[in-house]
Amino acid sequence: MKKGFTLIELLVVVLIIGILAAVALPQYQKAVMKSRMSGLWPLLKSIKDAQEVYYMANGSYTDNLNDLDVVVPKGDKRSNTSSGQEDYNNGTCLDNISSPSSPSGWEVFGGVGSACGGGNTNSCFLRLYFDHSSKPGEIVCGGTAVGCAEACRTYNLNK
Repeated sequence: MKKGFTLIELLVVVLIIGILAAVALPQYQKAVMKSRMSGLWPLLKSIKDAQEVYYMANGSYTDNLNDLDVVVPKGDKRSNTSSGQEDYNNGTCLDNISSPSSPSGWEVFGGVGSACGGGNTNSCFLRLYFDHSSKPGEIVCGGTAVGCAEACRTYNLNK
């Protein structure tokens, strides 16, 4: 009598592993997105709060993150703190956007995925408007990446 597995037994095991992987991968992607967005939230909130303090002291906001009383981690992919932009190798980014001439005004922006390159496909972003902008204190969360909707619900925010 030969010992071993039959081809049918091996195929069943491979099929079961495939089904488990198909169920687990989307959940993993959602968890990764939630984790990355959770890491951005406190940093963006700190920058917004520091900008409000700077505004009260100087009468205007600043482009330069070095002027603020907050420690912003340097980007390892792109770092331009003097213009308020940091990109990180984990796919996240932040941008201290100064656009007083635009309809939205001043804001701090953080994103994951293609949001860092200016796109909205397969991305997730958080946008916090400053108190002296056209949308004072408004927070926008949105994007199309897997897990983005769940990440936005974490903060009780809608698109």
